[in-house]
Amino acid sequence: MIHKVELIINFVLDSTGKLATLLLIVLVGIISFNVIGRYAFNHSSVGLEELSWHLYSSIFLLGIAYAVRTHSHVRVDLIYESRAGITRAMIDIVGTLLFLLPFTVIMVFYGAVFAMESYSFGTHANSFAGLVEQFFTTGIGERSQDPGGLNNRWVIKSVIPLAFFLTLLSGISLLIDRCRFVSHAKEQASLIIDGSVNTDASTGKCSDSGESL
Repeated sequence: MIHKVELIINFVLDSTGKLATLLLIVLVGIISFNVIGRYAFNHSSVGLEELSWHLYSSIFLLGIAYAVRTHSHVRVDLIYESRAGITRAMIDIVGTLLFLLPFTVIMVFYGAVFAMESYSFGTHANSFAGLVEQFFTTGIGERSQDPGGLNNRWVIKSVIPLAFFLTLLSGISLLIDRCRFVSHAKEQASLIIDGSVNTDASTGKCSDSGESL
């Protein structure tokens, strides 16, 4: 059951990494289009410039969870890499429980509040169809203060709690993986010790003192 949960979480996180990669390609295209328009045709779009900022933020935020999932995030390698495998696993477990999971829970909560405050600005339509129309026309909630800027600022701000929720899932996946590693390492050590005792017993010697039984 736990293994199935881990597989589902990893699938979601891997899909998030692919989404971030796709957004990066879109970002490069938008920036290129805006730069060419500015210098070749003396025209640029404020909306596209703001969209590039939003895409960059989304790529960075969504990439956090994927980085934790693939162990490609920045860590203190001077201490971590010099330790034995089981010690590194224990560092991951303690760090995840004491720092990563509590921090992500806090960020999910306050990020959601931040996004809801952005959504609550201004007037809202009374029906779902009205909200859809408002979304694509005048926008819902907070809007850009620059002429030609983007509406619906709550959308990009909603990426903050989403990204940290995914990071929370990534921490849970890491915790499951590291706990399984520690459990497996202890089982292997137990088998090695039992094998040593049995071998010593067959030779008629005590494994600790070397004395005859």
